[in-house]
Amino acid sequence: MSAAAPGAGGYDLTLATPGFYLLVATLALFVVMLLLLRTSHPRRKRGFEGYLDAAGVSLAFLAFSVVLVLSLALEDPHGDRTDYALYETIVTGYWLAFAIPVVTVASSVQARSRGAIQWFLPAIGVAVVVFFAVLAYYYAA
Repeated sequence: MSAAAPGAGGYDLTLATPGFYLLVATLALFVVMLLLLRTSHPRRKRGFEGYLDAAGVSLAFLAFSVVLVLSLALEDPHGDRTDYALYETIVTGYWLAFAIPVVTVASSVQARSRGAIQWFLPAIGVAVVVFFAVLAYYYAA
């Protein structure tokens, strides 16, 4: 099975799906929480650090996901199997539902142990492996 480069194909990649709306709404909620924290408590450094400890990983995954889905849907609204597999991997949320909590917990453990427990990079590696496993599942479907 050779993977085709993304391009025109027979799969509709629409942004008008509940999964995409939920993805954008979740990202927006995190951003609103950050803005609310910064405006209501502008000098609370520990509050901001706590927010970043808890939400930093989630923000990164959500932002990456929104950019990827937007890029796919706008560039190739009728994508091929590779486009479709990438789109479904993100929009269905299975990968994010696994990767965000695993990497967030690993990040927190490493931060709270002041780096003595090195879990962050291995957790990112696990998230990448799961991403490609879910991608392969949708590519084969």
